[in-house]
Amino acid sequence: MEIEKILEKFKEAIVGEVKAELKEFKATVTGQLEGYKVALEAMNGRITNVEAEIRELRRAIEYTNKRIDDTNMRIDETNKKIDELRIELKNEIMKNTERIDETNKRIDETNKRIDETNKRIDQLYLELSDIRGDLREALSRKEIIDDVLIRVQRLEDKVLAA
Repeated sequence: MEIEKILEKFKEAIVGEVKAELKEFKATVTGQLEGYKVALEAMNGRITNVEAEIRELRRAIEYTNKRIDDTNMRIDETNKKIDELRIELKNEIMKNTERIDETNKRIDETNKRIDETNKRIDQLYLELSDIRGDLREALSRKEIIDDVLIRVQRLEDKVLAA
């Protein structure tokens, strides 16, 4: 029995040491677990913040996408108006081009009439030049005739006075 007592004492000593080591181990593990718990809580806080930021970013992206869609719709409407105005402008240009063509035809006709009138004026000028020459010649003859008439008159006056 003494062996049993020794064994019992030996057992108590070993168990005591194991218990003491287990207590230390437990304290160490508990401290580490507390550290992990604090770290995990901090990480959870950060994750919560990151999730909140991600939600905010999603909202901002959705808002931005909505604005982009609205802008694209406005661009499409503007492009449609531009196309309509381009068609209207093209039609106006065509009308104005036709009017300009008509005006150019009228100007050409007027120029032809002016050219014809100028030819007639040139012909009349030549005829007038001929008439002027004839008139000068006639005036010259009239002067001679008037001179002869004056001389005849003087002679008659002399004859009748004598």
